[in-house]
Amino acid sequence: MFYNIIKIILGPIFSFLYKVKVEGMNNLPKDNGFIICANHISALDPILVAAALPVRISFLAKNELFKNFILKYILNSLEMIPVKRGEADLKSIKLSLKVLSQKKVLGIFPEGTRNVTGNLKAEPGVSMLAIRSKVVVVPIAIKSDYKFFRKTTIVIGEPRGFDEYYDQKLSTDDYKSLSANLMKDINDLITR
Repeated sequence: MFYNIIKIILGPIFSFLYKVKVEGMNNLPKDNGFIICANHISALDPILVAAALPVRISFLAKNELFKNFILKYILNSLEMIPVKRGEADLKSIKLSLKVLSQKKVLGIFPEGTRNVTGNLKAEPGVSMLAIRSKVVVVPIAIKSDYKFFRKTTIVIGEPRGFDEYYDQKLSTDDYKSLSANLMKDINDLITR
């Protein structure tokens, strides 16, 4: 309920201020849970993606944001999942798998933090979650300079499945390699 209210209020405002245009909406799966995987440049990225897409998204967010009582209340109301960066956070993994098992949408910025260099990299978590939950990952490129009244384009790529890995025992390096392929998909969307 709170998510919908915020989206109804903030969605049009952000779409207007940042002149949001969405390409590839037909690439969003119509059923089942899935993971949205996007590049991350600005703190506005989750808001822009949530406002632009017609699905409810539970984003992973850095644990530090949940230390402020008021912000924690808001983030919890938006069903955001706290994650401790730089370590295997079992609690966030379990919560993410639960979201996906309920056929909901999980939003991940696989670089683990905002990227100001433009060189895309990925943590192994996104591919690990996709394989464990047996869902597809939808790559998304956010193209913006984050200035008011300048065009922001959100490009939704074709979903990537990992069916061939479901029964395999994979190492951290395997997951990193698969996540790196997702970042290549995002980079291709950015540069096209």
